[in-house]
Amino acid sequence: KPGGANSNPVEKMFRAAVLLACLASASAFAPSALLPNAASRAAKSVGPRMQASESIPFLSKPPRLDSSMPGYAGFDPLRISDAFDVNYLREAEIKNGRVAMLGFVGLIVPEFFTLPFYKAGATAYESFFSVPPAAIVQIFLGIGAVELYSHNFKITADTMFEGGRVPGKFGFDPLGF
Repeated sequence: KPGGANSNPVEKMFRAAVLLACLASASAFAPSALLPNAASRAAKSVGPRMQASESIPFLSKPPRLDSSMPGYAGFDPLRISDAFDVNYLREAEIKNGRVAMLGFVGLIVPEFFTLPFYKAGATAYESFFSVPPAAIVQIFLGIGAVELYSHNFKITADTMFEGGRVPGKFGFDPLGF
C-alpha cells in the first residue's frame, strides 16, 4: 500500500521496538526455568533456613512481629522491635498518626478562620513564633499532663501496659464511640 501505515521503515522499526519492549517486560513476570543442577543443589542444602521478611525478602523476618497485628507487613529493617516492646511501638505509631492528623487540621483551619490578636493570612509557623515563650511552656506542660493522665501515670515502656491495656485505648471516649 503506497502511503500506508506500514510503508515507512522508521515506523516499522519503531513498532517492532515497542513490541519487543512489551515482550521483554512481560517476560519479567514469567517463572524462571530451573537450571539442570539447581534442583540437585537445592536438595543437598541442609540446615535451618532463614524465614524471610514479607516486605524485604533478603532480610530475615523480625522475630517479635506477628502477622496477627493490624497493618502487619513484616517491615522492620532496623530491628527496632528487638530493642523495644512491640506494644510500646504500636502505641507510638497510633499516637503519632493521631497527632499528624490533628497537625494537618491545624494547618488547614487557619486558612479559613483566625483567632483574635493574630493577623489573617499568617502561616502556622509565623503564628507559632508570635506566641510568648511562657505560653509555649504552658502548652508543653499541658501536653505532658495529658500524657501522664492517659497512661495512668505509667509512662515507661515496661509499666505502660500493666493490667492488660491495649495500645491505642486510653479510656477516653466522651462520645461513647
